[in-house]
Amino acid sequence: METSEQKKQRLIRLIHVAKTQLMMADSDYRALLANISCGKTSSTKLGIAELELVLRAMKAKGFVVTTKQNSTAKPDIKVRPAHKAVEAQIKKIRALWLELHQMGEVRSASELSLAKFVKRMTGVDYHGWLDSDNASKVIEYLKKWQKRAERKTGVASG
Repeated sequence: METSEQKKQRLIRLIHVAKTQLMMADSDYRALLANISCGKTSSTKLGIAELELVLRAMKAKGFVVTTKQNSTAKPDIKVRPAHKAVEAQIKKIRALWLELHQMGEVRSASELSLAKFVKRMTGVDYHGWLDSDNASKVIEYLKKWQKRAERKTGVASG
């Protein structure tokens, strides 16, 4: 049986894995913690119930818990886009991907799923490495996909 301290440490580790998998900026991560915990910005200051809420929020953003047996090796990617224009395009790709997930068109909203989609489309291993032309290609494809989904359901996204 796991003690409450062990459970807290396990939840903190999971949250940090989620932060990495979702590629959350530190400011976004701290804002999430503060919103859930009424101002606390460190996971070590949160109680178990608050940590569970943070983990639930991260799962809603696309975090997928995997075990060592069913996880696939993925490179540790910490490379940033070359300039602000490409960074904005990558944020747009991520936003469109998440909207498609909310519409039920994409099964997993995770960064890994998005990276696999981008690789199939462009041959580039990770969407953070896209150049402007390939990023535009992905954005246009996702926008067309979204339009088809809206026509199918009769609902326009906002």
